[in-house]
Amino acid sequence: MIPESVASVPLTTLGAGITARLHTTQLDEDTRSLLRSLGLTDASRVRVCKAGEPFIIQVRTTRIGLSSSVARNIYVVLES
Repeated sequence: MIPESVASVPLTTLGAGITARLHTTQLDEDTRSLLRSLGLTDASRVRVCKAGEPFIIQVRTTRIGLSSSVARNIYVVLES
């Protein structure tokens, strides 16, 4: 689990090829549930495949296309 004190950034601030870990979201429960079912769970490692519309991320072996309005409400912590 990532500590709350760690600085997180919106997913939309990352460019293609950047890897980060999910920190938190500001999404409604239905959207969070859908993303969890696709593999985007607490502290998941995500890699940005394409920035823009759609915003495409890879979680494990799954690629997920997100609208920019959803992606900007997903907060991640950059991996060092």
